[in-house]
Amino acid sequence: MKAALSTLAVIAAVAFAQDRCDAPYPNVFCNTTEILAFQSSDCKAYHVFLARGSDEPYPGRQGNITREICSRLGSNDCGFENIEYPAKSTAWGKDEWCKSAAKGAASGQSQIKAYASKCPNSKLLLLGFSQGASVTQDILGGGGGQVFECDQATNPALDASISPGSNILAAVTFGAVIRSKNQNFTIGDGVNYNGRRARTESQLAALNKYSNRLRDYCHYGDPMCAVGSTPENVYVHLDYFLEHNEEVIAWISEKAQADT
Repeated sequence: MKAALSTLAVIAAVAFAQDRCDAPYPNVFCNTTEILAFQSSDCKAYHVFLARGSDEPYPGRQGNITREICSRLGSNDCGFENIEYPAKSTAWGKDEWCKSAAKGAASGQSQIKAYASKCPNSKLLLLGFSQGASVTQDILGGGGGQVFECDQATNPALDASISPGSNILAAVTFGAVIRSKNQNFTIGDGVNYNGRRARTESQLAALNKYSNRLRDYCHYGDPMCAVGSTPENVYVHLDYFLEHNEEVIAWISEKAQADT
């Protein structure tokens, strides 16, 4: 357990030290005008909800891929909003990660419901990294339970068959802290490993309702999503957006084209 917390603290320190989007070799700031130009609460054909990683500034490392997604879908037809939550790591205290993730799941569901009510014809996209990836899966399939040295409050799943769940076009998670192995929606050679905790049977059943709309990226050696895949390397957890941007953008574009 202490080793797990130590690893998380290292990840938090790296996140604090890098105010850019694409770690570990960043080349794009998270808050450039080109990225923030897409931040909007207006009704558009496509709307992205971003759940950033622990201790990242908004919008986090996913800012650049979001800009690229919206550019591909049509600059005037796509916007994003941040899921508003603390994104605190255990560096803030042993209970803070769980409190933060619970807040993220609740806020995310609330924001998604509010936007879908206002913009019923919009197609929704969810992106989450690290803690934000767990939050995204919590939003879809329900969350809660023990992880690290804390107990995350439970939240219900979002029904995939009715709005706003039925409005979700695609969801992509990267390096989820809480995830289950051997799922058909997982991409990457970490597929055979659980995260810091596996999802409960009921959470996993609800999450699988979204399986044809979900991609869960997990690298071998990622100390958060693929526990036991050795050697573990913190930077493996941070390089998803150096390796997978184009394939994610292409997959989402295919989903959008098939939906028209």
